This record gives sequence, C-alpha cells and structure tokens, in this order.
Amino acid sequence: MKIIFTLLLTLLSLNSFSINYSKQKIKVAGKVKKEIVYSIEELSKLPQTTFKINDPYAKNKLITFEGILLSDLLKLHAKEGTSKIEVIAINDYKVIIDNKFVESEKMLLALKGDGKYLTVREKGPARIVVPGKGKFTEGKLAKEGVNWVWFVKTINYL
Repeated sequence: MKIIFTLLLTLLSLNSFSINYSKQKIKVAGKVKKEIVYSIEELSKLPQTTFKINDPYAKNKLITFEGILLSDLLKLHAKEGTSKIEVIAINDYKVIIDNKFVESEKMLLALKGDGKYLTVREKGPARIVVPGKGKFTEGKLAKEGVNWVWFVKTINYL
C-alpha cells in the first residue's frame, strides 16, 4: 500500500510541472486595434517562424524554437504610430523594447522548443528569444539577456 501511495504521490508531483495549455493566456493590449487574449493553441495557429538558437538559459544548448515574430504580432494588432512594445511576465518582470529593435533583431515569441510546447521548466509556455547571438558568456548575458522575457503574460503596444 505504501508503494502505491508513494508512486501516486510521485506522479502527482511530476504533473505539477506540466501545463494545461488550454488555460494559458497571453493578453495583447495597449495601442491596439482591438484588445485580445490568446491561448497558446490560438497563437500556434498564427504564421510561425523557426530559429535555431543557443539558449543561454539552458547552458547554450542549441534549440530549435518555433513561434510568432513579435514584428508580425505588431503588424496584426498595433495601431499606427505605436513605437514600443512592453512585455510583461507572470512575475511582473517587464521590459520596454523599441519596435525598430524588435524588427531588426527578429525577436520571437517562442511557443515550442525542439518541436514540443515549452514547459515552465523551459521558461514557457511563451517566452521571448532572439536569434543570431551565438553563445553567451556571463557578461554578455547580463547585457543581451534582458529582453529574453520568460513566462510572458502580456504584450502592450505603447
């Protein structure tokens, strides 16, 4: 009986690290044509882009990230004259990024890594990644990693 209880408890604790993607939402607000709240599944149906990126938060492991370009979300939702994007995480960490930087850096709202939806352990279910940076050293990560927002919950256009 103790073995069954222990096994059951182990399975339940492992399940706490998984995500029910239908419950995960990302709000797009601010200077937008119409405020919208997306589920991960709905975002996955928008045009997707794939990049192979050395993930500095996974010991520079090369990961194939898939998601929607922030510049594509901008074109889809932002009103004319919008100049910045504010990205807010579940823990209220936020960054404000200039739209020109978003476009030039090809910033991606990643939903998948290596073909699988991102989990909380992988900084998901949605996170910002930036391609073409190579491997990060600790000093470079402190400067460049500031825009790599994990656990994205809101994108505000300013």
